[in-house]
Amino acid sequence: MTDQPDIRFESRPLRRVTAAERKRLRALTAGGTDSHLLTILRERPPYVRCFLAWHDDVIVGWSLARWFAPFKDSPRNAHISVFVDPDWRRQGLGRRLIGQAVDFVVAHRLTAWVYAGNADQLAFARGCECPTSIVTTPFPLR
Repeated sequence: MTDQPDIRFESRPLRRVTAAERKRLRALTAGGTDSHLLTILRERPPYVRCFLAWHDDVIVGWSLARWFAPFKDSPRNAHISVFVDPDWRRQGLGRRLIGQAVDFVVAHRLTAWVYAGNADQLAFARGCECPTSIVTTPFPLR
C-alpha cells in the first residue's frame, strides 16, 4: 500500500456523527430498504460506535459496531458492518475498518458478528484476520 494516499481514521459514537457526515455515509452506502447500515443511520440507536476512514475531507469508508444494552448490563454480542467507496476498494481499508470495530467490541468483552449474504462478502469476512463470527442471514432491522 505504498502508493495509497494518506487515510485518516477516527472513531466516535453514531450520535456524535454530524448531519453532513451522516448524509455522506448514506450516499456512500449501497442498499435498499433492508440495508442494515442505512437503517442504523436512519434510526440512530444509542449503542453504536462508528469508525470512519477519511481521505482529505471526504469519508471513503466506514464501519460500525452495534450492541444492544449498556456495557454495565453485560451485553454479549455486537453486529459489525462495513462499507467502502467502490473507488477505494482492494486497498485494505475494509479490513482495517473491520479490525477497528472488532478491537472495540473485544475490548468490551463482546462477540463480534458479521453478516455475509453472498460469496464475495463471505470471502471478505473469512479473509479478515480479526476474530469474528459469521452469519449468512441478515441482521434483524429491529
